[in-house]
Amino acid sequence: MTVSVQKALSFGVFVLGILSALFFAVYTDHRWEDWYITFRASKNLSEGLGFTFNMNERVHSFTSPLGTLIPALLHFITRDDEAVIWSFRIVNMLLIGLVAKLIFDLFSTFIKAPILPALLVTLALIFDEKSIDYSINGMETAFMLLGIVLLVRELFKTGNPDPLRLGLIFAFLMWSRPDAFIHIGSLLLGYLLFRNNSKTHFAAFFKGGMLGILFYLPWVLFAWWYYGNPVPNTILAKGFTLTAESIMNRTWHYVQSVFMGFVSSEAPFLWIFAPAYYYYESWPPVLLFVLKVVTYVAVFLWVIPKVNANARFLSFAAFLIASYLNIFSPTIYPWYIPAVMVICLVSLGCAVAQPAKGLAGTGNVKWLSLGVLGILLIAQLWVYTGGLLQMRWQQDIIENGLRKEIGLWLKEESKTPNETVFLEPLGYIGFYSGLTMYDYPGLCNTKVINARKELKTESYVQLINYLKPNWVVFRPWDLGRATKEEAATFATLYDQARVFSQKEKLADLNVYGKNYLAYDSEFIVYKKK
Repeated sequence: MTVSVQKALSFGVFVLGILSALFFAVYTDHRWEDWYITFRASKNLSEGLGFTFNMNERVHSFTSPLGTLIPALLHFITRDDEAVIWSFRIVNMLLIGLVAKLIFDLFSTFIKAPILPALLVTLALIFDEKSIDYSINGMETAFMLLGIVLLVRELFKTGNPDPLRLGLIFAFLMWSRPDAFIHIGSLLLGYLLFRNNSKTHFAAFFKGGMLGILFYLPWVLFAWWYYGNPVPNTILAKGFTLTAESIMNRTWHYVQSVFMGFVSSEAPFLWIFAPAYYYYESWPPVLLFVLKVVTYVAVFLWVIPKVNANARFLSFAAFLIASYLNIFSPTIYPWYIPAVMVICLVSLGCAVAQPAKGLAGTGNVKWLSLGVLGILLIAQLWVYTGGLLQMRWQQDIIENGLRKEIGLWLKEESKTPNETVFLEPLGYIGFYSGLTMYDYPGLCNTKVINARKELKTESYVQLINYLKPNWVVFRPWDLGRATKEEAATFATLYDQARVFSQKEKLADLNVYGKNYLAYDSEFIVYKKK
């Protein structure tokens, strides 16, 4: 590949990455539920009302510092909610384009790969539905992707790593997500085990880590001072039920599922390339089977001695991060996944790049390896196009047509902003109602976490009977999960106020992921007597 062709293709994938994200944003206008959890805190900060979700309590109700501070700055500048989401999208679109360019340059410059595998890997990223969707719908995904790719590039450079650059990358990842130290540690450990474990590299990693801590320290100190705890309440609420016993049980279940995944339709790594919320069983089984096979290959390349060191260290890192999510995360949320996916993708590309150079006697291996990337790209395009339709209707029917409407209705029906609402889907309803939220599991309110601890329960109805909020927003089956005694007490406290439903509109819809939309197609609102 000549230098001029390489530069042209590098710029081309940068533009294509931006266009892929722009098209997804314009076509779907998807705004994730958690965007409105984050943005309410951002907006309150920009308006001088406090850096929190509910006004009456300082709670660390968001996870990503950058994903909250940047929207706060954008709102301070624009003073317009629509301008904030679209300007934040533009930032993320540019980051997606930059990530695509960096990956193409990684293969064409550092790995010296032929043009075909370099393009296949880059295009597989550009059309990864979760990476694109959760970059334009308000999450911190694009920041994590950029940090991961920058770190991988540093590890691929010849010579000794630069501690300052490493420290800056480490800090950027931590400012993007506070649990990014898992990704950092997994990549560095994989590198030391499979590529270079010299004292020089270990020392550079240690110095870089110390600098990273120094650069991230201002946020830790601020959060400790302002919220009383540097750990986000989102993490505390979701991880509340994790105990030593539950972690051991989850680990044992995870080990079993790794082997069972070879013969069952479910697998502990399928989510890496599969559509978001694929387990609602409305995606083609053949697509999920292909993605499961590709994912297993990517996650276990490190056990094959003949695979090159770059592919093995990246595969091992992906395995460690995926294991962490399977064991410690109560639910593997889709915006967690692209940071693992991109490591798997580069690992597969590295495994293909060596035989793709035309080594003697490896012609069949070459085309078989390229075929794996080609099949993955086809599957990615399949998921991307299906995700376009799914998320367009998700936004139209569920988000705008249902949850936003519930929030606006509660705002009209309530007498004061101090009225309280118990619910699980916090974002839209909380943002548009402006009321004080008692959400489960307690992302924005410590009263719910304290009640869970005191009552030793995860029962919605038991928590409601204890907290006695002014309003309750339930899915149809939530009340049915209560005991007879809990339901009887609830009935003495609350009357049904209104049913919000989009089930009829959803019935005639024919898209992939329809069952996921159906999960949130009806809510019942109760009012305290």
